[in-house]
Amino acid sequence: MIKSFSAFLMANLISLQGFAASIGPVEPTIHPELKAHTEHFAKKVYKVTERVYSAVGWNVSNIVMIVGDNGLIMVDAGLSPKTSREVLAEFRKITDKPIVAVIYSHFHHDHIDGIKGLVSAEQVRAGETQIYAHASLMQHLVDESAVLGPILGVRTGYTFGFFLEGEDVEYMNGGIGPLPTGGKPGSFIAPTRLVEDVLKVTIAGVDLEIIHVPSEAPDELAVYLPDSRVLIDTEVIQGPTFPNVYTLRGTKFRQPMVWVRSIDRLRKLKAAYLVPTHGRPVAGDAKVDEVLRMTRDGIQYVHDQTIRYMNKGFTPDELAQKVKLPPHLSDYAPYLRQYYGTVKQAVRQIYAGYLGWYEGDPVALDPLPAKLKAGRLVDLMGGGKRVTEAALAAYQERDYQWAAELASYLIRVDDDNMEARTIKAAAFRQLGYASMNINWRNWYLTSAMELEGRLDTLKSAKNMANIFMPPDILAEMPVDVSLDAWTSRLKAEQTLSVNSSLGFEFHDLDESYGLTIRRGICQFDVNPENNMDMVLTMTKSVFNEILSGGTTIEAAVVNGDIKLTGNMTELQQFLDYFETPGADPVSLTLH
Repeated sequence: MIKSFSAFLMANLISLQGFAASIGPVEPTIHPELKAHTEHFAKKVYKVTERVYSAVGWNVSNIVMIVGDNGLIMVDAGLSPKTSREVLAEFRKITDKPIVAVIYSHFHHDHIDGIKGLVSAEQVRAGETQIYAHASLMQHLVDESAVLGPILGVRTGYTFGFFLEGEDVEYMNGGIGPLPTGGKPGSFIAPTRLVEDVLKVTIAGVDLEIIHVPSEAPDELAVYLPDSRVLIDTEVIQGPTFPNVYTLRGTKFRQPMVWVRSIDRLRKLKAAYLVPTHGRPVAGDAKVDEVLRMTRDGIQYVHDQTIRYMNKGFTPDELAQKVKLPPHLSDYAPYLRQYYGTVKQAVRQIYAGYLGWYEGDPVALDPLPAKLKAGRLVDLMGGGKRVTEAALAAYQERDYQWAAELASYLIRVDDDNMEARTIKAAAFRQLGYASMNINWRNWYLTSAMELEGRLDTLKSAKNMANIFMPPDILAEMPVDVSLDAWTSRLKAEQTLSVNSSLGFEFHDLDESYGLTIRRGICQFDVNPENNMDMVLTMTKSVFNEILSGGTTIEAAVVNGDIKLTGNMTELQQFLDYFETPGADPVSLTLH
């Protein structure tokens, strides 16, 4: 798509320039409140107590240091080793004690990918440093990376504006932290100590309560120091913003009332200090309780009123217009201002989380294909020229949403409609520059780049894979998880008459698995009972090299790192039935 459109763009550049002149330039700007919000994340190490320090402004998520008698405990590790090393250098101005423990608050990459900027894998293997995490962290991490890594990577790039540059990122922030930078491979070290519900433990002379509080993530952990009444709530209070009850990058349903109950559990601790991993610390019993109470009330208000109107038959579009926070909540700055999450996206997710996609109108059961519908609507409106004129008029009247919607019909009919692309891109820029919400702004502006032919979606997808599928995570991923993910990569249409099987034996793990293609499906088995048509025998380290792209199965067979029982030609045919992750461009705007 990107190459063909670029060629088309160049061939028609003169006519496009004339049309663009009728739209006029879109001057980059930023919502003044969003710009002011950036100051919240100025780089600073905040001293909470003699034992607790929080580094704000280096990573999109903070790293919190707890100073023990003979060692340090770090809560979270940041997004990248580079920035985490910078944070550690700041902490070293306070103490030179060794890091004896790291607590991963949850599996999201901005909290774990910087781990090797703090400690090495050798230190962990030697037992010098323990890594604590919830028992489900690894499962959530590998599920996300193995199954949905390619699409989540690209959508994350749009959400955080990783592909934007120049004036589009000037004075910007990430809503919950400084502007994140993506595309660099992260790091990972697997946890060594697992937490279920509550773990009371003494580390380096410091008494800690590590508490499971599902909220923004299902495996979220908070850390409480009872002696000093410091609550490191991690991301239960997501930061200085209305929380992301739903995130535009995509996620499983975040049950709002589970989140509310987790906040209530933390309120009962009666903490004197609140230390989030996004934003600045909060001090004082009354202020801490206020932040916790107002945040849980904001979430519950949106949840309850959405349910109330769902029961009256309101649809998601109607709910997005109906449900609004009352002033005492919407104006509670900065914690309920909509810099990161929004009420409109939350109510849609609540509807889908409880009732699914079906709104109750059978016309949606088997709708016309989008391209066919768009073509018929364009014809009804008098043809492409009339619709283009209407879209341009809407844009000039500053009715940017309507202009974008009209242009979308034209683009669905013809992806290469330059005039429609120009209108839609300009409308998105106007909407993006006016938005106070960073996610909405970034999606508008990145989608405008795609419409303008300035975003290489294939290259972008591969860059973002470095975050969601870095080599360290691939190396820690259990073999069965990696192989099971192959089933959703099968090119089913090519295998409707195929019956073939491939076994995998790992002699260093004493594990065996099988993939069986059977007329359009791929069945994964542990210790397969049936004899496989072909068998690959290897070690986990060779498999890791294949996953990281350092070699291929075929090359490893040829050089002797893998033993093949079976026919090489048949093996190559079997492997060709599967998609290569991230091999095809991902277009998120041109539909």
